[in-house]
Amino acid sequence: MFIDAENLENETTFRADIAIVGSGPAGIVLALELAKAGYEVALIESGRLHFSEEIQNLGEASHFDPQFHAPMSECTRRQLGGTSIIWGGRCLPYDPVDFDQRPYIQNSDWPVTYQEITGYFQRACDYFFCGQSEFNIKNISNIQQKSIVPGLPDAEVLNSTLERWSLPTNFGKEYFHDLQQSQKIKLLYGLTCTEIETNEQGTQVELLHAKTLVGKNIWVKCQKYVLAGGALNTTRLLLASDRQHPGGIGNHSGLLGKFYMGHLSGDIALIHFTTPPKDTVFGFDRDPDKIYVRRRFSFTREFLHKNQLPNIVAWLGSPKFGDPSHQNGVLSSAYLALNMPVLRNYLTSTAMRKAAIGKENQGVYRAHIMNVLKDFKQAIAFVPRFGYGRYIAKRKIPALFVYSAANEYPLHYHSEQIPNPNSAVTLSDERDALGMRRLNINLQFTQQDIDGVVQAHKYWDQYLREHNCGYLKYVTNDLEASVWEQAGDGFHQVGTTRMSVDPQDGVVGTNCNIHGLDNLLVASSSIFVTSGQANSTFMIVAFALRLADYLKNTLV
Repeated sequence: MFIDAENLENETTFRADIAIVGSGPAGIVLALELAKAGYEVALIESGRLHFSEEIQNLGEASHFDPQFHAPMSECTRRQLGGTSIIWGGRCLPYDPVDFDQRPYIQNSDWPVTYQEITGYFQRACDYFFCGQSEFNIKNISNIQQKSIVPGLPDAEVLNSTLERWSLPTNFGKEYFHDLQQSQKIKLLYGLTCTEIETNEQGTQVELLHAKTLVGKNIWVKCQKYVLAGGALNTTRLLLASDRQHPGGIGNHSGLLGKFYMGHLSGDIALIHFTTPPKDTVFGFDRDPDKIYVRRRFSFTREFLHKNQLPNIVAWLGSPKFGDPSHQNGVLSSAYLALNMPVLRNYLTSTAMRKAAIGKENQGVYRAHIMNVLKDFKQAIAFVPRFGYGRYIAKRKIPALFVYSAANEYPLHYHSEQIPNPNSAVTLSDERDALGMRRLNINLQFTQQDIDGVVQAHKYWDQYLREHNCGYLKYVTNDLEASVWEQAGDGFHQVGTTRMSVDPQDGVVGTNCNIHGLDNLLVASSSIFVTSGQANSTFMIVAFALRLADYLKNTLV
């Protein structure tokens, strides 16, 4: 059942067995799992069924450095489905090394094991519609060529690990009818949770205080409460709930809001293969279920430990569409389409558009038009084929890749960020339209982050040369400066309510409950101790499934 909170009476108290704040992937999966088990669920969504700019503006930060962090309006979505509405669909889990003790990476010890989480991977894949929980090309029977180029084996460097791609799965769209038809789920939309109220001892949550844009006050009372509204929005709510808890609920350790992480990503090199160009796997494969998969370069667990590297991967990319020097009519066609004032809003999200085109330069349109005219036949053939596969087909082509006759491709890296207590979010004095204090965001990278990226490229170059398959061509003379220039995130929000066994080492316990409050739990990447090489969405759902099983055993 869907309920527009604006239609509720002011000062209404809504009751259920469990309240879930946020209807993104974690919130929707939790709600469906608990409803199947027979529990009454109040699913609370700040946004509406369709996008509202006024509601979206509630989440804007008071301060952030645009060099290192994207605007919250580009990173998050307040709407049924949450950020799954604007994500690309990439699905992959963390690796065993992420859960290892790594003395060379401080503050990286997880209190749970990799083996505890792997049992949820297939269930997560099912929710994402991304096929089997198999992330190694060697185990996919229908794909004959197991290496990116012939003669390149798996050694200390691997080229057989892969990522899977969902539809991409908009959870609000794909599970709309399941939510609407459930007799156990009440979706309260247009309702923003502004404070968590506890008893005087601060040991139990008694109520959630929520508001609508027109000023109605709504109260939600349940046995258990789960915060699933995204990492930074969840942290903001905890920080703001400071009536009984100085510094916010969960700040007993002084770590609430600290260890904010994302990923480092970018290009500092081209990879040049010396093998036959036609034999290079430069785009996507499809498995027996027709799921798109992509290969990456990675390192063995042992190699990462031996060389004290962060977990980092890389894959073959395409030139930035915006640079006409690529002289490719297909890429120029894509660039022109992504810059058409009305059309671009329907093609992709703002963040993905910026990533694809690179730095905008209004003076290059003529050069792009010339590229299209020179390559007119190929460009014209590309538009309907790619247009159908990307925008009409149910399972969409994840991205645009073009063949390089020179056998040379950008090498796009994606690295974990080292946990850093100085990288943090705090509350500002500025308030949103509902009176909630906004966030100050201070995402900080360190020299160890930069060194890890540079060193990984040196090892990839050695690997290619040792096997006579190619080499790296750096596109800059100052590698460190280039990595620093590209360092920035905001899309993969990790770490601000980190998990720990000892309450003094974190914010939530191993069952995802806030230390000291058994009926307040978190389903978000904010609980992650490290950011790994993987984007966080898949693991958010894996941990949400784990939390659902825990709640089924503890709810009365």
